[in-house]
Parts: sequence; C-alpha cells; structure tokens
Amino acid sequence: MLLLPLLLVLATAAFTAIVVVENFSGGPEYKVEIFGNQIATLSAPGLFLSGVALALIFCLGLAALAGGMKRRRHHRHRVRMSEPEPMAATREEQEGRRSQPTQGHRRIFGH
Repeated sequence: MLLLPLLLVLATAAFTAIVVVENFSGGPEYKVEIFGNQIATLSAPGLFLSGVALALIFCLGLAALAGGMKRRRHHRHRVRMSEPEPMAATREEQEGRRSQPTQGHRRIFGH
C-alpha cells in the first residue's frame, strides 16, 4: 500500500526538477521541454496553474503515504494485541509486570 504513493511522490518531484532545470528561457510563452522534446507551450498563468496542479498531486501522494503508514502501524498493533500473552510462572513476575508502566498511544503536542 505504500509503494504507489511513494512512486507518485517521487515521480512528481522528479518531473518538477527536470522541468525546472531544463527550462530557463524567458518570454511571454514558455516552451516546456523534457529531454529535448517539447511537450507544451504555456503562458504565465498556464505555467502557474500547472505548478499548482503538480503541487496538489505531490500533496495527494504525501497524504496517501501517511495514511498507508498509519494503517500499517494500527494493523501491527492489532495483530500484536491479539496474540496470547504467555502465562506468568510466579506471582512475583505478575507483580513485576503490573509495576512497569504500560506503553500507550504516542501523543503529539499533548493531545
């Protein structure tokens, strides 16, 4: 589940970097070239809107990547909690477990 968002983020970043590096020409219209092939001719507003679209695609990939990582973490936690705990041999071991603080959910910014 993490592979597709990661590829989306990397492809968007690579495409943006290649377009910026290869297109330093100025003028009223910008000819967008990648590896020597002209793929579009854009005006200043069109260039701005295409940048906004690339940023949105990049953010979509990051959001999907974060969601996939969260889902994976919760799934691992559920699997770990469903496993039976081995029986304690003595009462001292049971009391020792109770005295240790349990790990709760990680809280960010005190929430």
